Amino acid sequence: MDFVFNLIYESQTIPFRQGVKFKNYNMVSIISVCAYILALIINGTIGVKTGKSTSDSYHLVVTPPPWAFSIWGIIFTTTLIALLWSIHTVSWSLETHLYFWLYCFTISVWILLWAVVSKITILLCKIVLILLTINIYLLWKSTLVLDNDDWSIYLMRGTIAFQLGWTSSAQCLNFCICLVHVFGVTQDMISKLVWICLIIAHSIYLCLAYFHSKQYNKNMLLNFGGYLLSMTWAIMGVAISYNNYSSGRAMNKLK
Repeated sequence: MDFVFNLIYESQTIPFRQGVKFKNYNMVSIISVCAYILALIINGTIGVKTGKSTSDSYHLVVTPPPWAFSIWGIIFTTTLIALLWSIHTVSWSLETHLYFWLYCFTISVWILLWAVVSKITILLCKIVLILLTINIYLLWKSTLVLDNDDWSIYLMRGTIAFQLGWTSSAQCLNFCICLVHVFGVTQDMISKLVWICLIIAHSIYLCLAYFHSKQYNKNMLLNFGGYLLSMTWAIMGVAISYNNYSSGRAMNKLK
C-alpha cells in the first residue's frame, strides 16, 4: 500500500518527460499489463458467459441490437495496442498509468456486478459506470500533457476517447435499466427519456474535451475524434431499436 501511495505522491510532484523513463517505470508498466490482462480474463470468461443473459433480463425497448455490442472487441483490442505502444515509447506518465490501473479495476467490478441479476447490483452497476466514465476521461486528459504529438499519440488518445464514447452511452442505458427494473418506469417512457440522457451525457464530455483541448492547445478532432465514432455507433443502435419499437406500436394501433 505504501508503494501505491508513494506513486500517487510522485505522480503529482515529479514532472513527466516524454520518452524518459521515470522511477520504477518497468514495475509500473508490468502492473499495467497484468491489470489489463486480468480485466480481459474477467471479461472473456464471466462477461462473455453472462452478458447476453443479463441483458435479456434487463431488456429495454431501446437496447441496441446484439451486433452493436461487437464494439467491445474493438475497444479491448485497440486499448491493448495503445497500452503496449505507450509503454514502448514511454508516452504515459505515472499519473496516466495510475488512472489506467483504476480503469482496469472499475471495468472488472462492473463486469462482475453485471453478471448478478438483482436490483441492488444494477444500482451498484450504475454507480460503478459513473466512476468508470469519469476515470476514462481523466485517463484521456492526463495524456494531454505530452508535447511531442505525432500519429501514434493521436491514435492513443483516440482509442481512449473511443471507449469513453461507448461507455458514456452504456451509462445512459444503465440508468434507464434502473428506472424500469428498480423504480417501475414504463418502457414507453424510457423510449423518450433515453434521448434526454444521451444528450446530457455526451454534451458533458464533449464540452469538457473542448475546454481541456483549448487549455492544452490541442486539436479536439484529432485527439477526441474516437469519441464521436463510438457515440454515433451507440446512438445508431438505440435509434434502430427505437424505430422497431415505434413501428411495432404503429402496427398494433392499425390492428
